[in-house]
Amino acid sequence: MMKQKLSHEIDLCLLKKKCKDCKRVLIKIPDGLRHLSQKIFDSLEKRGREVIISADTCYGACDFHGGMGGVDKVIYIGEAEMPYLKKLYHLPVEFIEVYAPYDVKEVVKKAIPLLEGKKIGITTITPYVPQIKKCVEILKREGFSVIIGKRGRRTAHDGQILGCDLTAGMCIADKVNSFFYIGDGFFHPLGLSLATGKEIIAANPSQGNVIKEEIEQMKNEILKKRYAIVAKAMDGKRVGILVGEKLGQQRLELARRMKKLAKEKGFDAYLFSADVISPEKIDYIDVDFFISTACPRIAIDDADLYKKPLLTPIEAEIVFGERGWKNYEFDQIL
Repeated sequence: MMKQKLSHEIDLCLLKKKCKDCKRVLIKIPDGLRHLSQKIFDSLEKRGREVIISADTCYGACDFHGGMGGVDKVIYIGEAEMPYLKKLYHLPVEFIEVYAPYDVKEVVKKAIPLLEGKKIGITTITPYVPQIKKCVEILKREGFSVIIGKRGRRTAHDGQILGCDLTAGMCIADKVNSFFYIGDGFFHPLGLSLATGKEIIAANPSQGNVIKEEIEQMKNEILKKRYAIVAKAMDGKRVGILVGEKLGQQRLELARRMKKLAKEKGFDAYLFSADVISPEKIDYIDVDFFISTACPRIAIDDADLYKKPLLTPIEAEIVFGERGWKNYEFDQIL
């Protein structure tokens, strides 16, 4: 195993350093790391810091909406920063990345027979960023040429992708035969598949498995579902356009463009905002369908939860006749 902080640990020395000149700090932490709360309290409060840990779900570095009055600093645990947001914060914000403890060596070996071609692009998520180098070394020993894409404005590391920013993969798509994704879940590799049209081999070190055909199957299933939702929206005439209030999800100008386009096409269009978009907040609003300009995952992951069609801006363009089905793309915040 490589030497790195485990997912059950946090670099307390780094945390103390970041809180050095603070009297009161607000900690934002994803649900999967919430068990670290007591360790954080114990470490900081015995040094005279007042610690407030947000009980709200933290959806990532994009999830900033003003903090709390009287707080000297906001610290995100387990997230990599979004560099372009630095100039937009109205108070100091710091990030402490937490890395997965699972060695990638075995899943890389399992993936080798599934890789298409000899030119391979590697992408990953924050917990596995430190192990990209190991992946590259293993693949090169097996005769592969490996390319790592440059980070986007929303990512902190080369090779890192987000559900809303696939830049590190898209920028090298024309240079590789296939992609090797390291991480958990389906959303990132599915997005990469839709965005690049390349074969995606996904390895989950925490479970020790590697998948390929499943990604293509799930992509086709999601596309069928999305087509059905878009088709249903085409029967509507009143559209609600949702604006996210989280700093890293705000696309107000896009929402305004969607409203303008909708009106030009004969639709009645209205703007709504929310910090967290959920069925209980929008299901009973008197419109026929919604367009979400907030996190792209909302419309895709939670589609079955809503009573009315919830579209991405790209899907809305299909409804408005500005885009054809063949030009379907994955919504991103770039």
